[in-house]
Amino acid sequence: YKVNRMTSKAKRVVTELFNLFMSETNTLPDEWQSVGETAIDALPESARARVIADYIASMTDRYAILEHERLFEPGPILR
Repeated sequence: YKVNRMTSKAKRVVTELFNLFMSETNTLPDEWQSVGETAIDALPESARARVIADYIASMTDRYAILEHERLFEPGPILR
């Protein structure tokens, strides 16, 4: 059950990050807000999803958890 709980938590972290980045692309780091000369908002939804999925896939577990905390946990804005 411990492994299932950790797996469930990891799924929630990744899903919540993906949904936030899809709906609020301005929360992505600057270098991920465009593809070449094209702003990520101007891309078709499937292409935007691919870019965001690639960004999340590039994260380490520790970084993904820290990013999730920064974006979803109440507390100091600047960390």
